[in-house]
Amino acid sequence: MATEVFPVIDVSCLDDFTPKSAEITRACQDWGFFILTGYGIPQATIDRMFALNQGFCALSPSEKSKFPIDQRQIGYDLKHSKSGAHESMVFGGVKGEVQDTHGLNTYWDAAKREEIETFKAQCHELSHKLLRTFAQEFGLPSTYFSEAHSDASNPPNVLRMLHYPKFETRPANDIPRIKAHTDWGSITFVFPRSGGLEVETPSGEWLEVPLVPGGVVVNIGDALHLWSGRALKSTLHRISFDRLPIDQDRWSIAYFVNANNDSRLEVLQKQADGTHAPQPGGIVLTAGEYYDARMYGSRLNDAERNWVSKATNLDYYEGLLKKVQQVGVADHSVVADKLVAV
Repeated sequence: MATEVFPVIDVSCLDDFTPKSAEITRACQDWGFFILTGYGIPQATIDRMFALNQGFCALSPSEKSKFPIDQRQIGYDLKHSKSGAHESMVFGGVKGEVQDTHGLNTYWDAAKREEIETFKAQCHELSHKLLRTFAQEFGLPSTYFSEAHSDASNPPNVLRMLHYPKFETRPANDIPRIKAHTDWGSITFVFPRSGGLEVETPSGEWLEVPLVPGGVVVNIGDALHLWSGRALKSTLHRISFDRLPIDQDRWSIAYFVNANNDSRLEVLQKQADGTHAPQPGGIVLTAGEYYDARMYGSRLNDAERNWVSKATNLDYYEGLLKKVQQVGVADHSVVADKLVAV
């Protein structure tokens, strides 16, 4: 078998990525992942984000936990469960909401919150450049996808400053660094500082994503996978203790791009080859419905069954999970053994 080479695409000197649309789309069709270089966000800005992340994570556990993650996806998130073992500071919320959130840990003063908002805006602009390339490649109006991805609408785009800590002893066998999963939204950007991220290759093997200086890892999420009639892949990825041993830390910054709540993930009808089949059973979910289903499934998977027991609209969530089960996504654990009696 020929060696599989992870796609690396350079867009230096291109304010508009559409000249690279065929190459970008092919990488997303074959791999669902690629590394983008020359994309325009200054390295000094990215370095600053890592410095903020490391400074925050150096605080005491009690100080970090003063503002736990809330429904807006803003706050500190500590996980030690079957989904993974890591901590993160999460900056979701619609445009301007982080800046206006007073009472975060005192570390996140107004100046730092403004830096976060600026970086989120830069990532949002980058996502629109990619969304326009997909629209062009599918023969759609250039703003077809970008108009459905506003940073002022819910579900919010989410910036996660991640830290995978070192351990003195390995956690229980059912606690991974982060389990194999797909992402929920349209596009994810991962700015890595160290290795360890593995993706499932087109041949079904696990491959560690190479570290490319100045590169950002880009991957397709489930929403864009469904929207494109599965033309664009939403690929399983993970971080294992084999690739990231217990005596090593890992730092990364991820930006999750989500479509507006009311965006219908309807198979595109104007694709040039016309071969992409409709969703099974003619089911069409909105981006908001799919997001809600994944959020509910993750709470069942982790230690949040208390939230589930208190929810008053379980019929809604159960119905969405059943629809997702019928539609099907690469991450089968989203729905397997998750449906609960209501």
